[in-house]
Amino acid sequence: MPITIEWDPILFVNLILCIIIVLLGCLCYRKSHELLSVFIGAAFGLFGISHAATLLGLKVLLTIPLIIIRTLAYILVIYALFMHLKHSMIAKETQQAWAEFFQEDSQPVKTGDAREDAKKE
Repeated sequence: MPITIEWDPILFVNLILCIIIVLLGCLCYRKSHELLSVFIGAAFGLFGISHAATLLGLKVLLTIPLIIIRTLAYILVIYALFMHLKHSMIAKETQQAWAEFFQEDSQPVKTGDAREDAKKE
């Protein structure tokens, strides 16, 4: 079966944007070593494969594989955002715990003697 290109400007623009996002994901990972950019880039790479296959006229022939590819891409985005949220919450809780720890350290120690404690405050 010969491959026929089915021109669709919307899919073409989506493919170009997917390529840009994959490249930016790689660049961001090289600079920051954060996995979020890898997962997002990989997801958009999968979306790009789906767009390219559709533009090449393989949409009907590859319907089930394209559904699987797009589903995996969405799952990657969901996973990446969930992990980012989880790490953000842990970081926020850690920061709050350290702030409370140092706040408690900076308060004067109560001796139990009201006159002595009043002098310290």
